[in-house]
Amino acid sequence: MKNFIAGKLTRLDSLTSFRFIAALMVYLFHVGIWSEFQTGYIGVSFFFILSGFILTYNYSNKLIHLDKKMVGKFYIARFSKIYPIHLLTFFLAVPYYFFIPLKHEPILYVFQAITNITLIHSWIPFGNISFNGVSWSLSNEMFFYMILPLVIMCGYKFRTKKLVLGVVIAGFSLLLLTTLILLPPTNNFSRWFAYYFPVTRSLEFIIGIFLGFVFLRTKNLKMNVPRGIFTTIEVITLSLLILIIILSPNVLQNLRYGMVFIPFMGLLIIAFAFQKGLLSRLLSNKVLIYLGEISFSFYMIHNLVLSYIFFLWKPQINQNLLIVICLLLSIILSSIMYHFYEEPMRIKVKNRLGSKFSTDQSVVETNKKVV
Repeated sequence: MKNFIAGKLTRLDSLTSFRFIAALMVYLFHVGIWSEFQTGYIGVSFFFILSGFILTYNYSNKLIHLDKKMVGKFYIARFSKIYPIHLLTFFLAVPYYFFIPLKHEPILYVFQAITNITLIHSWIPFGNISFNGVSWSLSNEMFFYMILPLVIMCGYKFRTKKLVLGVVIAGFSLLLLTTLILLPPTNNFSRWFAYYFPVTRSLEFIIGIFLGFVFLRTKNLKMNVPRGIFTTIEVITLSLLILIIILSPNVLQNLRYGMVFIPFMGLLIIAFAFQKGLLSRLLSNKVLIYLGEISFSFYMIHNLVLSYIFFLWKPQINQNLLIVICLLLSIILSSIMYHFYEEPMRIKVKNRLGSKFSTDQSVVETNKKVV
């Protein structure tokens, strides 16, 4: 099978910067800024689409044949990236519940703790948000990681039959759209199904994968297009996304959790992935790239900073100043976490699990030879 991915992959710096912008949108939502636009939902939706896009960009060439060893390495790499931070922030969140009146019976918190630690809490239609609340999205990401190799394999298999792949995605989208429209928006089950349920949110991830394939097929095409054209495309895609955000309060709530933004975010990601316009150039500065690199730690720690300071302590100072202080503190802590915990633990866990996986594989191969 001929591989259409050739050459060394380049860094997508502008998209790295967008990761921090998306995390910042979640922060603004949690402190009540522009709450009518529900920026937190937009930021999470962007993360899901971008995750599918970036993972396809980085791993599609390695996962094409569903080789067990390569798939195992991929799972280990992703687990090593997210779980150590998840576990740390979970335990940092536990003391918070000793300072607030409990809203439920203690047994429910024990149940929530178990589902949180095992990262299955977004699958549960009740009691799925507790401790470090933002971790529900990691439960979804774990599901996305599980299905990625299979989706990539299907993407390659059907790449010469674009109609088949298009019909599958369109059919899933139509079914999901119809379901979200029919579900009552104020129902707790509806909110879980529309916002937390991994299968529902997998549409964003799968579309990100599809966009990743599109980009990989087109990124090396020789196009004598002036930089001004790329700049115009970037401005248009960014403007369209801002426009739909402004108009979104008029959209059905079940669609505002993410689905209504998918086409606009997809266009923006593709446009900025080429990195040939002025805006992507501006986003590719060292400060924004660094903030993008620490954005996962920022996303995971900011909610705890707000929980302990903004909502629990509530110091008697100007609220806008408090928001800025919490933002700066979140950035500082995320930088510390990134350098002294996230990256060292990622490498340590990856090496430890990787060596065990390699050992297990060698034992399997030896047994095969003996048989």
